[in-house]
Amino acid sequence: MKRILLPILTFLAALLVTFSCDPTKNKQEPQDTLTVSPASLEFGAEDVSTKLVYVTTEKDWTATPSATWIHMEKTSGTGKATLAVKVDANTGEDRTGSISVKGSSTVSVAVSQKGKNIVTVVANPDSFDGNKRSSTTYQLLIYSFADSDGDGIGDFKGIQNKLDYLDGLGVTALWLSPAHPSDSYHAYDVTDYYTVNPLYGTEQDFKNLIDAAHAKGIKIYMDYVLNHSGKGNAWFKQALADPSSKYRDYYFLSSNPQADYSKFPMLKGTTYQSGEWKQATSGAPKLTVTKTDEAVTSGTLDWNLWFWQGDASQAIRFKDRGDGTYYLVMDIDGSCGMLVRKYMNWNNGSKFGAPGGATLTEGKTLDLVGDGDDISFTGNGRYKVELTNVATETLYYMGCFSDWMPDLNYGDPATAETNPTFLDLAGSADKWIGLGVDGFRLDAVKHICGGIGSFNHTANRTLLKKWYEHCNATYQAAGHSDNIFMVAEEWDSHDVEKNYYKSLTSCFEFAYFDALKQALGGSASNYVSTVSKFIEDHKAQRDDAITSIFFTNHDQDRAAEALGKNAAKEKQAAAMMLTTPGKPFVYQGEELGYYGTKGKGDEYVRTPMMWNKSGSDCAKKGVDNKVDNAMLTSSISVEAQDADANSLLNVYKTWSRLRNTYPALAEGTMTEASGNGGSIAAWYMTAGSQKLLVIHNTAASAKDVTVKDDMSRAVGLLGTATIDHDQLTLGPNSSVVFKL
Repeated sequence: MKRILLPILTFLAALLVTFSCDPTKNKQEPQDTLTVSPASLEFGAEDVSTKLVYVTTEKDWTATPSATWIHMEKTSGTGKATLAVKVDANTGEDRTGSISVKGSSTVSVAVSQKGKNIVTVVANPDSFDGNKRSSTTYQLLIYSFADSDGDGIGDFKGIQNKLDYLDGLGVTALWLSPAHPSDSYHAYDVTDYYTVNPLYGTEQDFKNLIDAAHAKGIKIYMDYVLNHSGKGNAWFKQALADPSSKYRDYYFLSSNPQADYSKFPMLKGTTYQSGEWKQATSGAPKLTVTKTDEAVTSGTLDWNLWFWQGDASQAIRFKDRGDGTYYLVMDIDGSCGMLVRKYMNWNNGSKFGAPGGATLTEGKTLDLVGDGDDISFTGNGRYKVELTNVATETLYYMGCFSDWMPDLNYGDPATAETNPTFLDLAGSADKWIGLGVDGFRLDAVKHICGGIGSFNHTANRTLLKKWYEHCNATYQAAGHSDNIFMVAEEWDSHDVEKNYYKSLTSCFEFAYFDALKQALGGSASNYVSTVSKFIEDHKAQRDDAITSIFFTNHDQDRAAEALGKNAAKEKQAAAMMLTTPGKPFVYQGEELGYYGTKGKGDEYVRTPMMWNKSGSDCAKKGVDNKVDNAMLTSSISVEAQDADANSLLNVYKTWSRLRNTYPALAEGTMTEASGNGGSIAAWYMTAGSQKLLVIHNTAASAKDVTVKDDMSRAVGLLGTATIDHDQLTLGPNSSVVFKL
């Protein structure tokens, strides 16, 4: 048994030694791991840069692109590697491919490239339902807008005849220049607040205009002058003629204004400005003409008769009888005219004439009035002209704008609603509200309590609040459920103007055009914040505040002039204003590109409308034929621009229709959108569930904007725009509105 076991044990021992001495026996092979990163590469359409793929392995590998547009500098190797990948520029659709990396395993890297999928933006707005929402107002000058009877002066019927044009512009209200009688072409020197200027038509003509405008959804706002009346107003004439007249209290009258200045409650808080006080002579001299055979006289007194017959005129001096009466003898042959002058040099207040155009009749006495009308007389032969009751009083009146615009006195602003002047002016306003007028534009309001050089804002606001409340009560008593619209010309900085909203629902925002000009100059980044601040400040004064925005008016150089007569900027100015919150005002001729400055006179910024190419119906006489004929060519006419789809007029029509169509544009809230900055003004307009994205490129070159919002539905377009994925490219001075 021992002999058998020994060989077996020896064999097992040898076998054990063999296994324990060979380290490679029973050891597993190591596993190679292939990793590739990143998992995907993304290229833009024109992106030809190099992107890197990292391969980690210990073995051999190969890399194979799936498409010919994918290029690699290296397609095989051993161990770790960095693969440089490029693609061709893509002019087609979006495309995808891959790179297959094979080693110990296979890993795929996805490769994608955007296509040059440029979409040209085309505006596709919703249909206009005929409900005008925009609150846009058109400022027109009655005397130079449209002439219906061929006398060269605009009139009420002329406006009525053009209501289709105004309706086509999408306006919802008209601001008319003063409709009252006056001694000037512009009518800011009102001679009767209770009647209309006969040059414009009758009161019935005015009523017909109001009714016809209302039928087209257009309101009528009258221009009302509260600061002053005209020198030819019967109130002022009677105030000068009669020291006991109630109308003496309608004005600031004094024989020593510097001493009396502080006695006028409306002038408290302001300072005396000597240049704002004008000299006048009060009294009522009487004139009588009778036949005589006495010798023709040649007097030596200052009192004289300015006499004219035909083309001849002369000054004939009176003779002093020594009893306070004067006379002269002269020959008259036919119709003539005359005025009595206290001084030969026409000093202020030295002229006396007929009251209200009364005629001098032989043998009858005519009571004269200061600054009266021409005296007419018809006779044949030699006449004695007698002047009596010449005791006069030298007075001064406040006329801060001019000697032919005496300032009105409303007494103490705190109790102005009981003042006779206030009640008389308010009574006239009541009449026009009863006739159907929907609102008022108030002229020069900061000068009412004070003048040009010094004024009291607090007193002005007190007075205006009472005026608004009176007119609004009358308006609502006439059956209206809303409030009367009233906008004030408070020509001042925004920080001053905003406080007038304590008294009124609206003021013209004179700073708006400054903000717009800055934006159109290529610096648009502050446009949204500036406009938003205007509205925020106004709303802080009252919930029903309406921010009235405009370019320029009849007292300023034309907007086109300020924009360098640049047609592209003029068009974009219209698009920007009509996509901005607030109440837009468009000034007569602005929609045609009228330009001009006040350098040669105000008439040159109050140019008549040119309706046809020939200009045959242009109301040039309304501005005494003071027009720039170089501007009034056929191309600037309504007829020419109406037929040109790319005209400024049609830009106004298109963007006004857009504003009328979308409540978000007409009534919405403005908030800044991404992309705003530089030459790009971008904002949202939101009303209820409706939200629009508005983007304007104000540069003279194309600009790209990254837009994260939906750009599938453009509803408004000026100029050109293309879309490439989230990149919007706007052409020079181009604008777009997207419905989100």
